[in-house]
Amino acid sequence: MTILEIKQKLQELLTPILDRHNAFLVDVAVRPERGTKILQAYLDTDQGITIGECAEISRELGRALAQDGLLQGPYQLEVSSPGMDRPLRLLRQFRKNIGRKFKVTFRRPEGSTTTSGTLESVEESTLTFSAESGEPIKVEFAQIIEAKELLPW
Repeated sequence: MTILEIKQKLQELLTPILDRHNAFLVDVAVRPERGTKILQAYLDTDQGITIGECAEISRELGRALAQDGLLQGPYQLEVSSPGMDRPLRLLRQFRKNIGRKFKVTFRRPEGSTTTSGTLESVEESTLTFSAESGEPIKVEFAQIIEAKELLPW
């Protein structure tokens, strides 16, 4: 089974589990490492996911993997929140991060642009950042190439 097929199957197995926990999938990664596979699921909720929720979802996903027989051989399952070091990938992640500072790279007709600013609002698919100069920058979600939260210190 290819890495892509494993990722797709993980997403399928996770869907009903996440629905029961009112959580959503941010990303899934599969990588080989020293004779085993590392399966990583990055999850969140609209209020923020707790360690306890991640642990419960991990147990449920582990049972689903065992029942499905998806993987032959050893694997390591990691279920966590994306963390501040991972870029935001979904529009719904931005809504709960209003007021935080980001480094954002986005597409413009003249090419890509990178700026830092505080996320002021999210209206439908338009995000408004307040640049360090105080000037508001409106960006359509579809234009964002990468957005990472900046540490406050």
